[in-house]
Amino acid sequence: MTSTTSEHERPEDPASAAATWFARLQAGDVSLQERRDFQRWLNADARHADAWKAVDGVWNDLSRVEHDPAFAALRADALSLDASRPRLISRRGLGLAAASLVTAVGGAAVGWRWLADRNPAAPVADEPVFSTAVGERSTFRLADNSVVTLSTDSAVRVNHWGRERRLTLVRGQAYFQVAKDKTRPFIVAAGDTSVTAVGTAFDVRLEPGKLSVTLVEGRVRIAGDSPKGPRQVEMTAGSRFVAAERADWIIAAVDTAKEAAWLQGRLVFDGEPLSAVVAEMNRFSARKLDVSDPVLAATPVSGVFKTGQIDAFVAALRTYGLVEVGRSDAQRIELVRPAHGA
Repeated sequence: MTSTTSEHERPEDPASAAATWFARLQAGDVSLQERRDFQRWLNADARHADAWKAVDGVWNDLSRVEHDPAFAALRADALSLDASRPRLISRRGLGLAAASLVTAVGGAAVGWRWLADRNPAAPVADEPVFSTAVGERSTFRLADNSVVTLSTDSAVRVNHWGRERRLTLVRGQAYFQVAKDKTRPFIVAAGDTSVTAVGTAFDVRLEPGKLSVTLVEGRVRIAGDSPKGPRQVEMTAGSRFVAAERADWIIAAVDTAKEAAWLQGRLVFDGEPLSAVVAEMNRFSARKLDVSDPVLAATPVSGVFKTGQIDAFVAALRTYGLVEVGRSDAQRIELVRPAHGA
């Protein structure tokens, strides 16, 4: 498919250009060349990356400005544009309106990275890879209107589509909201296991020696190699699948709201040992927590904590008298037992 927007039509102002790019990339007919052009624009100037994050952040957090007067005015202006100029409405007008919205209300710091043409290790040519760094969360829309949200330090490859809509979870964790299309199954490959859905919402997470799938709604089919040989199972909403190395597959009921809390930047714990809580908090932070004391590591912890907020998390533990801080620097914080618990 070819682009209807030439290079000179894109505004030079970073905010306007970012908004125009955003509007274009939401369409279902984006060509590979356009994506490469976008990547070159993104890499050309640090201001471009900042402007893109602002636009992406506004989109991801649009609910908070839905009733903002500035947004209402922009929407009214867009709707009042001359109907005889459809290209202005769909391309430049929409882009400039979105850029104005960014200027008016600001953007959330949501990470996004397009790695096509930047990842020489990609095993298949022309298959784009979306990724996040530690602490980032990113949402993007596929050509079929399915939506993928990447968690911290994660990557997903969009494979060539034909009779199937196939993606590969390269690392980390992703949440998939699948647009219904009974003629083309939606398949997520993770290691040697595949998850197949038609129209549903599910979470897939890869860890060293472990794969888990949490099904929020709909049904999915999981197929792959198990310790008992090739297997295939079906899941129903409200359940979680776990395949650990050298262990049989397990499917059990789970609190999907708790498991999906990371989508809102939260982690929920209900009596988990501190070691497990620390491991989960560390996934979202470049600054890591250490807990080497086995007694302290076994201490049960309950609460709701923001992802990436290591200092606030430690402060909460100290407030409740669960830990004290030992050695601490820019990279690590050591958690130790309080003096009264020694």
